[in-house]
Amino acid sequence: MGFPVQVSKRSPAIVSVFVLSMTSNIDTAHRYLSRMERGWLLWAMCAAAGFLPLLCALPERWLFRFWKGLSIASVVLVVLVWWKIPVETVRVDRWELMSNFLHRLFQGEYPYLASSHLNPAPPAPFPWLFLVGIPAWWVGEIGWFPLASLVLLVWIAPKRVRPFLVIALATSLPVWYEVIVRSNIVANAALVGAFLLTEPGRKSSGVVLNAILAGVVLCTRACFAAPVLVWAGSVFVARREWKRLAIWGGAALFVALLPFALLIWVWGWPLFREWNPLRIQGAIQSPIGPILVLVASPWIGSMARSAIDRLWIGYLVVLLPMLALLLPVLVDGSWLLSNRGYFEVAFWNTSLVLGMLAWAVSRAEREDKT
Repeated sequence: MGFPVQVSKRSPAIVSVFVLSMTSNIDTAHRYLSRMERGWLLWAMCAAAGFLPLLCALPERWLFRFWKGLSIASVVLVVLVWWKIPVETVRVDRWELMSNFLHRLFQGEYPYLASSHLNPAPPAPFPWLFLVGIPAWWVGEIGWFPLASLVLLVWIAPKRVRPFLVIALATSLPVWYEVIVRSNIVANAALVGAFLLTEPGRKSSGVVLNAILAGVVLCTRACFAAPVLVWAGSVFVARREWKRLAIWGGAALFVALLPFALLIWVWGWPLFREWNPLRIQGAIQSPIGPILVLVASPWIGSMARSAIDRLWIGYLVVLLPMLALLLPVLVDGSWLLSNRGYFEVAFWNTSLVLGMLAWAVSRAEREDKT
């Protein structure tokens, strides 16, 4: 029995992506432009930001004409902004937590005691996210990590999908914001999206190689474990390939747990028990909902009829737990406060990039059929 999602029945999911993108554009514009502008001009700019994602509806022939130039211009603009705006003046500390984590690690100090000038608490992402970003840290610009991750996602996407994916990313202010402030949420989402586009092949060596990639992605953020399990369900569980699933799952779990084992081996269990990302993330959200999503993900994924369905399900299993975090902020009125908590960025970007990828693949499929 297949997952009942056809091209015509994906409309609610597609609408949700654009509502999410338009809303997050308005929110981002208001939060940061309100510091400089007031009155009708601010609202006009917010409205323009909200309508920006509708450029994705441009005809295919237009997108194919300028998407490469848009990609190059985006990279150039980001680098210019990095050069013009000192990173120390940005009121975001994910870049600093990531840099301090790696600095402590290579100094032989326990990395999860890293802090920043804004936040004394240790970083929340899992170890592999920091380790993958080592090349950017080595060259002295941590911003290359999110930018290179997005480039990787576009490069891995099928050729027909790239123009649509580029325009979707380029019309999202939160995506621009994340790259400019050197945050790692968009980078994390891009790496997950790139993994969801992979296929393990029939050989055992391909399964093991894919499992290594899966293990890295599993050990980045807790919320991104769900789409990886959806992928496993659609590839192995749906086909009842239990032996290949056992090989893949064993190798992926080994790679995902290896950094944690090394942290315990080098610095001991008592320190790890007190300062580890699972405990930190557990303080942000009750684990019951996310655990239920994780348990259900492989079985939901097994009902996907196609790779596109897999992408849509992956997007939704990330979005729904994030909504559980967003709704209390909307209800208690703190959404209207200009100094509300740091976590608002994650409301959008942990799921938004995956939704854009799913839409881009769906749009390419629709264009091919017409």
